[in-house]
Order: sequence, then structure tokens, then C-alpha cells
Amino acid sequence: MSVSAETKKLWRTIGIFAVVGILVLIPLMWLALRLRDDAYRRRVIAANEAETLSALEGIAAAQQLYLQNYSQYGTFKQLIEAGVFRAPLEGDSLVADGYSFKLKVTPKADGQTPSFSVNADPLASGERDATGSRHFYLDSNIVGIRVNEERPASAGDPPRQTVSDY
Repeated sequence: MSVSAETKKLWRTIGIFAVVGILVLIPLMWLALRLRDDAYRRRVIAANEAETLSALEGIAAAQQLYLQNYSQYGTFKQLIEAGVFRAPLEGDSLVADGYSFKLKVTPKADGQTPSFSVNADPLASGERDATGSRHFYLDSNIVGIRVNEERPASAGDPPRQTVSDY
């Protein structure tokens, strides 16, 4: 065999290895980027849920202070005006950290005590664009925050598991 034929054969072999290498590396790079993106998304969801739980605990504390001072529970606007709660309020609703908070206040009536309830639901709960994966509920008649994985939570849902519960 001549040197030219051996060189062509060597370059052809190198070309085949390069093409196969590229065909293997491209899907592996895509998979690595996808896994990194998924891990980032899970961290964002976990951070949003942690902030939401903290906000719900803050709402419960603010409602207790408001009840002690005014003998009733307050709306978000009333809590902020009284100086017992701080939050970015848009109209009557609170949207923060990927969650929408809905507060319902029942005033004191004939023989009925005042009460409040709060639902915190993710703004988006799809696969790729989720801002949270769990729905939360809190009210003045139950102890603890209730959680539902699939739909807006209610008083009948199980309480949130805490680290000390394990």
C-alpha cells in the first residue's frame, strides 16, 4: 500500500471517530443541561415554598396581634395599615415568591367568633414553568398549615410535616 492510501485511510478513520464522538457528545451535553435546569427549578420551587410558609406564619402572627387590638381579624390592607404586617400588596391580593395569597375574613357576628382563612397557591404549577408544587391553607380554627399536592388546600387536608415530625 502506498503512503497516500494509508494516509487517506487514517483520515477516514479519524473522521468516523469524530462524527461518532459528536453524535454521542451532543445528546450527553443536552442531557447534562436539562438535568442542571431541572435541579435549578427544584431549588427555586423549594425556596418559593419556604418563603410562602414563612409568610403564612407571619400572617398568623399578624392576625393574632390585630385580633388582640381590634377584637376582629383584618384584611391584608388593614394588617398593613395597623403596622403588624409588611408585604407588597396589589389591590386586595398578595402575590409574592411565586405564590398568590387569598385571605378571607369573617367578622364577629351574633354569637359567632371572628375567623380568617388564607390560601396560598402557586402562580404556575406546570412541568417546566412551575413556581411551586404544593398548595397551602391556614385558618384561625385549626392548628398548623395544611398542605395539598394537587389542588388548593383546605382545612380537611393533612397538616404540613415539619423536620421535628421525622
